[in-house]
Amino acid sequence: MFTRNMSVNSSVVDGFDELITYHVVNTTLGGMSTLVNALLLGIFLSHRPFRTRYVLLILLCCGDLVNSMAIVLTGLNRIRLYSTALATLTLPIRTSLECASETWLVLKLIGDILIPVATFWMGVERFIAILFPMFYRYSVDGKAIKYMVIPGISCAFVLACIAVAFSIAYSDNHYTHFYCGRKAAFGEGFGTFIYACNITCNVASTVFSTAAYVKAVRMSKTQPRMQRQVNVIRYYLLISVLSTLLVSLPNATALFQLYVHKVSDSLSKPAYWMQTINSGIHFFVYLALNKEFRARTMRFFKIVNSEELSISNRPMIKADSSAKVLFAPRLSGSYSEPVQL
Repeated sequence: MFTRNMSVNSSVVDGFDELITYHVVNTTLGGMSTLVNALLLGIFLSHRPFRTRYVLLILLCCGDLVNSMAIVLTGLNRIRLYSTALATLTLPIRTSLECASETWLVLKLIGDILIPVATFWMGVERFIAILFPMFYRYSVDGKAIKYMVIPGISCAFVLACIAVAFSIAYSDNHYTHFYCGRKAAFGEGFGTFIYACNITCNVASTVFSTAAYVKAVRMSKTQPRMQRQVNVIRYYLLISVLSTLLVSLPNATALFQLYVHKVSDSLSKPAYWMQTINSGIHFFVYLALNKEFRARTMRFFKIVNSEELSISNRPMIKADSSAKVLFAPRLSGSYSEPVQL
């Protein structure tokens, strides 16, 4: 329960039951996305070539995983909040600093920044790899700039944003909306920055990836080995486009709602579902467009299934109390092929 509450009349909580339904749906989507990203991270990290080749995809996966966990915690927090309000006709009294210290909000802040930054670097990397291949080969690919510098810069940017956000909350601590949120905790200015960061990074990544894809397709007509680059850029481009459609547009809607005119819940609520779906869809993009990832995923499930079978089918050692003889039953038959995705 919240520490400080105020009593309200029934008209204030009117419509909270619909908000509970909305957050139940979003929490369910967030839970599914969490499981998918945990699986994706396991596949990336369990295969050494993937750990070195897909550094930016791993960075994006970490952002998606954190964001998905934040969505689950946010949903559970809001469901409890609105359910308590309906049952007791009370609302919590919160300050901006109290809101900022909520675990779900901190995780959401990390995801909101890390995901677009990782998406931006993906577009930049493909753009440089295709349009400046010599520079990429000798200065980026397999070098510290790809494995350490870019992830380091990204994480440092996230930490800097968090530091600024908490400085704002600490310096301007005031009573705010009972349901908290980024704007309530860190102010409208910082909320605008988050929206703008998502829009700019995703759109820029789409532009860079599109330019690289067009160039690679043209080059593949005279250089057959360029076809592999075309295949790689294809799913990079799809991720950028999906992020633009499922994240940038909802953030643009939020900006419009903040500075121009309120948007109806029938439009704004599904927009948040779109962002949740975007955090869980990348696994299926790789599965559909990356042949090597698809093969590794099949092998990953085969290994897991084989280990489970070997453990569950070990011979049980039984004791015959009358003969005092230990024996193991003979296993017969063969195992069926493990289930594969």
